[in-house]
Amino acid sequence: MLIKSKLNAPRIVKNTISRLNLFNDFDAIKLGLITAPAGYGKTNLLCEWAIQKQDNSAWFSIDKYDNTPQQFANYFIFSLAEIEGINCPATIEIVKQSNELDLISLFTLFFNETSEQHAAISIVFDDFHHITDNNILQALSFFIKHMPNNWQMLMSSRSPTQLPISNLRIKQQLFELNIEKLSFSDEESLQFFEASLSFSLPTPVVLNLNQAVSGWPTALQLVAILSKDADSFSEYAQQIAQNEHIYLWDYFDEEVFTHLSEQLQTLLLRIAPLSKINAHIINQLCETNEGAPLLAQLNEQSNLIIKLPKQDDWYACNSFLKNFLRYKSQQNNIKLLTDKEVATLWLGQHQADEAMPYVLRSADQELTISLLQQAGWALFHDGQFNQLQECFSLIKQAIWLHPELVILKAWMLQSHHQHYKVAPFIKQAEKMFSEHDLTLSPETLSELMVIKAQISINQGRISDALKQAQDTLSNLAAPTSTRTNIIAQTIIGESYHCLGKLEPAYQCFQEVILLASEQDMHQNIIWCLYQQAEILQAQSLHQKAEDHLNSAIILIKKHHLESLPLYAFPLHFRVQRAYQAGQFELANQLCEQALEVLKTYDEQWLLYTYTLQAKVALERGSSDQAKHLIDEVERLLRNQNYHSDWIASANYARLKYWRLTNDVAAIEKWLQQAPKPVSAFNHFDQCHNRNLIRAFIKLGQFDEALQVAQKNMSDAQSCELQMEVNRNLILLTSIETKLQKFSNAKLHLHQAVESSLYTGLDTCFIRESENHKPIYQELANDPSMIASVKTKLMKLLSLSGISLNEGPKNPFDSAAVIKITNHTRTPRLVKNIPLTPREWQVLGLIHSGCRNHEIANSMGVAPTTIKSHIRNVYQKLGLENRKEALQLSEQLVALI
Repeated sequence: MLIKSKLNAPRIVKNTISRLNLFNDFDAIKLGLITAPAGYGKTNLLCEWAIQKQDNSAWFSIDKYDNTPQQFANYFIFSLAEIEGINCPATIEIVKQSNELDLISLFTLFFNETSEQHAAISIVFDDFHHITDNNILQALSFFIKHMPNNWQMLMSSRSPTQLPISNLRIKQQLFELNIEKLSFSDEESLQFFEASLSFSLPTPVVLNLNQAVSGWPTALQLVAILSKDADSFSEYAQQIAQNEHIYLWDYFDEEVFTHLSEQLQTLLLRIAPLSKINAHIINQLCETNEGAPLLAQLNEQSNLIIKLPKQDDWYACNSFLKNFLRYKSQQNNIKLLTDKEVATLWLGQHQADEAMPYVLRSADQELTISLLQQAGWALFHDGQFNQLQECFSLIKQAIWLHPELVILKAWMLQSHHQHYKVAPFIKQAEKMFSEHDLTLSPETLSELMVIKAQISINQGRISDALKQAQDTLSNLAAPTSTRTNIIAQTIIGESYHCLGKLEPAYQCFQEVILLASEQDMHQNIIWCLYQQAEILQAQSLHQKAEDHLNSAIILIKKHHLESLPLYAFPLHFRVQRAYQAGQFELANQLCEQALEVLKTYDEQWLLYTYTLQAKVALERGSSDQAKHLIDEVERLLRNQNYHSDWIASANYARLKYWRLTNDVAAIEKWLQQAPKPVSAFNHFDQCHNRNLIRAFIKLGQFDEALQVAQKNMSDAQSCELQMEVNRNLILLTSIETKLQKFSNAKLHLHQAVESSLYTGLDTCFIRESENHKPIYQELANDPSMIASVKTKLMKLLSLSGISLNEGPKNPFDSAAVIKITNHTRTPRLVKNIPLTPREWQVLGLIHSGCRNHEIANSMGVAPTTIKSHIRNVYQKLGLENRKEALQLSEQLVALI
């Protein structure tokens, strides 16, 4: 007995939109296949097409009970017999009487009986995925091949059909619609909601929902059914976009899940917590050896798992299926896999990235140790420091039983630039190794030795670091690991860099880059590129330095390392370049970018960025901002340990602030404990010395300043630090001007300007321009100066706002004299024996570096009169010579 409703097309869903345009290419083609999971409007589309064909169409709604030749033939032949003009009594009689049908013979009889029928006929099979019987499939292939050319067959299926139809595809007699074509386009979703809702919606709201559900018609239909107004639409749209609405789950349960075999249902519920699966995972979870066929069956029947690209034999459930499985598990009180079980499963598959969240949630020490042993270094090189830190927090004291993990943690601390923690950590580790009577492998010993070399670098013991790193490579009986070799060579390069051996340092870093590239040690490559950029910058090879910096930044972005502190180094480098070029707005923007990178790390990381921001604020005259930043720098310096480079830069900013605010007391206090390098073969020791020089100048201690400057110049020249040589020449000019050594000052200023043609320095001249005024006139009038140098000199004068025709500035006007005489720090002699206005003017011009004839010209008096004024000043203030006058004038200017 037949169920008549199976031979009639169901009603079209209310408020649907016409999609007959999808059949535009179906004309004159024998077979059409519509393949997609439940809810993509397959049946509705078949109905719309069948209605268009009116009486000349046969409909057969298939279910799982139709997967036998007898049952299939019974419904199929009777559906055809209902078409007007089809007369096949013999075929029908055989179907009624025979229990073992030969379908090919039956279809042959049918074609013979209907050979006089010439009208076009349409045959529709809905839910053809239920048909898997090979006899039916072979016979239906025979039917399609021999049916008249004006007959068309259209079938829907939730999974790819096993019907043998390759010949139709080759002959271009096969029409196919898949999930991509059945998903609603943006235009269709707008059209659908306009027809379905009684209220209007903004276009972006509809398009966002359509994108979120990937055009799934059933999801859109459910939102339309539930929504009463725009507010409820937004609420339901959000739930359904996140695959979290019970109606959607119930639909999937009824239409898909309950039709799966019990074995597949159990499998799906077991894999619910997993982000991906393969046959091995299924074998472990289900204690079976049938993982591969089960996976294939699941893929065919549900169409909701997809093969992952570039991952052999791995599949993933989509987000809807995952949420449904969690819902179904809770509904049936099924216990899902624990975090520990999932973690164990993934570690067994060597899928550490998948295991990580479950390991951390399980808080299991043994699993955490296994994870670190399996993937610790991969996490390190990928910059996953937060996850590494969580793991180390979980294993606690157990770390001392695993020397390889001690090594990993030490380098993690180093990469965070927590230098002050590395040495005590290694010291404690060696103590614990001894207490636990652990025998360290030669490789571990070499790892420890290279860490100690890094500690020596951190502590400024450069020669020790170099020797330890070299011993690591040469003195061990067993060969070191590639990683140890790379790190040791990096330390050798840094040591050479600090010792001013720039060429060997550059070559050493180049070798490290080649080795690290083979091991995918991206952070090491980036660090070496940055070090090379600093070397090239010191040599005034600016474009090459920029090229190396660009390469480093490209690597950072390629490997998604923008959130690591490592990224701050090239950003800071660019801030310095912008600062030197007077591009203060760009420097500020780069500082903000660096702060964004560092905001999630310890506040110690902020010191260098705050220092750079303070320098920019001081240049721009933003006194309030500068004071706030200098206060922060002071606070951080009190509470943390820093590399010498950062301390040198911070001290430069502090001194710049104190000099501008005339805080002589702060300078004097700082000078008592300031770093005083024995030699200055690198840029940061050079900076330390220039800080001393500026402090001495401000305090009027010009001989001390000159002594340090000459030694600094000698060290910079010996190492060919071109940028440092240029900076030192500028400072030497200032000191020698103060000391009235005008011929030396002129020579050094000429050399400084000439050198700047290559170094590109401008702002350094501008900062010292007041001290250079007396020399500029002589140098500008020097006939031996070549055109390019003179052009650069004129540019520097223009940038400094200096006119060669203007007279020297006198710092001791009447207002300044009142401040000085009332100041508590003014020497008693200055207060008790007041100078005349003329004598103050003479002292001010001496301070400006003017010679006697220049003072006479400026004041419009005879040179003998000036000598008399100078003699009076010396007598009143107890001065012996011009040097002492300069020193006193510096002290008095600081009080203004």
